[in-house]
Amino acid sequence: MVEPKVSVIMPAYNAEAYLEESVKSLRNQTFQDWELLLVDDCSKDDTAKLAKEIAKGDSRIKFIQKERNSGSADTRNKGIEMAKGEFISFLDADDLWENDFLEKMISHMEKHNSPFSFASYKIIDENGVEFCKPFLVQSKLYSYRNLLHYNRVGLLTAVYHVPSVGKKYFDPSLKSLRDDYALWLDILREGKNAYGNEQVLARYRVRRGAATSNKKKVMLAHYKMLRNREKLSAIYAFLLTIVHGLLGLRKYKNK
Repeated sequence: MVEPKVSVIMPAYNAEAYLEESVKSLRNQTFQDWELLLVDDCSKDDTAKLAKEIAKGDSRIKFIQKERNSGSADTRNKGIEMAKGEFISFLDADDLWENDFLEKMISHMEKHNSPFSFASYKIIDENGVEFCKPFLVQSKLYSYRNLLHYNRVGLLTAVYHVPSVGKKYFDPSLKSLRDDYALWLDILREGKNAYGNEQVLARYRVRRGAATSNKKKVMLAHYKMLRNREKLSAIYAFLLTIVHGLLGLRKYKNK
């Protein structure tokens, strides 16, 4: 059996309202050599029922039902464990890819011989309306230090090459706060570089008003991650956390 080129990891929790649209954005890809690992984290709505129906209609989609709710990090890890693709990518059950996302990302990574890459993306609200300026990255090499100073990687645009970096997993101990950022740093800490893709290739969905909410909790998690996992000094970790917080507020500036 020929293995898929790309494994797409999709965690789902109470995502009934957006799941079909997100999967549709995958099915509409110009690049079709993929598998989808759709993992339900014990949703309380009809997400699991809907996911099963979606999986029945496409042999490339594998539905995985977890036995207990344990957060997005562990949920994504379940998908990564089962992934068979040469590349691993991430699409949450409420986010969207442009139709040429996979085609352009794989081509970009192969052109630059890059083991890890990410792209620019739009920010939309619950109704799919773009209400912020797009988050832009540059088409250039990014090192561990570049990313340590500011996380430019949007999870929904991240792709890594398994033969180059191995299977990389999220850290459940971070309680689904900054676990994606920690994973990117894990890859780059090993001496691998990332090559950004300036093209706007995805749409990240947030609730208006929620984009900057609970900042205190997120910033504390950010600080602890830098101190405990990256072993930075207290002062350096504090300064980087402040920088991330300020730049994060600018990220959601209205158009």
